[in-house]
Amino acid sequence: MKRKTFSKQDVRLVQDFINEIDSDIKVFKGSRFECDIYEEKIYLGSKRFSRINELFCEWLSEKIDFEPNYCIVAILHELGHIMTNTEELQDNREMLDSMFTFMYENNVITEKEYFKNYFEIPAEYQATMWGIEFYKQNFAFCENLAKLLKV
Repeated sequence: MKRKTFSKQDVRLVQDFINEIDSDIKVFKGSRFECDIYEEKIYLGSKRFSRINELFCEWLSEKIDFEPNYCIVAILHELGHIMTNTEELQDNREMLDSMFTFMYENNVITEKEYFKNYFEIPAEYQATMWGIEFYKQNFAFCENLAKLLKV
């Protein structure tokens, strides 16, 4: 059975991978995939394929012409936030996320609509597309990480 959480060895493997791109960015185990853009830290969530991952993959399949490993895309997406960040993107992200969250919590939009809108927020979209472009240009490198992580 595959491990559902990232081990210390996994974190080191991801750190080595990230160091090949930008050695200033640090990787940590976390409760979910996220990043601290300003501190240049990436947190690894779970290897478990969740409902959000399913919705993300469904959305992403409409945008790209290949099927990347979702876990590697999650890592690259967080890296993409650091690589594409601007103050304008962050301000826009906070406003739109608040608006979509309010709409979802008040049953104006469904969960699926919420996530589709969330994935289209410019900061989220650009981070994802940065990651996808990196994946395509470094396919073997990314697939090797997936193999090492057993995802």
